Amino acid sequence: MYGILAILAAVILYNCGDYIPDSLKDRWENSTLRKWAHPTLAVILTVAVALGIRFEVLNWGAIAISVLFGLPYIIGMILGIWYNMKNAGLEVTSKDEIDAKEIAVKCLTELGCQPEIYKDGSVGVSYQGENFHLEFGGRYARIWDPMWAGINGDDPDLPKIKEAVNATNFNFGPTVVMTAPDEDGDIGLHSRRDIMLHPSCPDNVPFIKAVLDSFFDTKEYVRRHFQQINSQQQEKKPRRPVGFTTNTNTTEE
Repeated sequence: MYGILAILAAVILYNCGDYIPDSLKDRWENSTLRKWAHPTLAVILTVAVALGIRFEVLNWGAIAISVLFGLPYIIGMILGIWYNMKNAGLEVTSKDEIDAKEIAVKCLTELGCQPEIYKDGSVGVSYQGENFHLEFGGRYARIWDPMWAGINGDDPDLPKIKEAVNATNFNFGPTVVMTAPDEDGDIGLHSRRDIMLHPSCPDNVPFIKAVLDSFFDTKEYVRRHFQQINSQQQEKKPRRPVGFTTNTNTTEE
């Protein structure tokens, strides 16, 4: 009976933290042993109660002591999980306030570029000697590689260029766009690619670099397809026979 009262008194004293001096509280809060103290004492107390009941030193009512001691720890653990989940939600919400333009400008700067923000909200940047133009809409960014090539509408190679562009657009990556002829009849070739940028992604910088590099691959694909189409058409052209022709319809007098 006295043992139960002593343990119960210890539990009550342990949970009366308001009576502990502030200096001791601060020292305890900064201690690395703090997070292990409560679960360790709970285990020791549970084992002690179990042994007391086993050897008939304590009765079964002593289990309530272990429950009372462990309940604050269990409640604290549940509250801790809820607090972390709540903070995680707030953190994601605060990160969502960062738009794609801010992410893109930061990543381009880290890549050694000097992005320029225009009045309409778009961004221009020079990368590897190529001038890119970025437009934004919420979480998304549309990257343009404008006017990297051109051809006149009367050029006989125009059908082959169109075929090469069509073949290139079946590949993964930027899409090649051909504009309508201008007043001089010139048609421009542009490339564009839409991407999503999120602040929670840890690889935005290498991702943007890979996307920009893919524009150079697309230009190379167009060139290769054009050469292949041009070579195939050259092979299909009829060849003139070598030598002189004779007129078999002439008669001798």
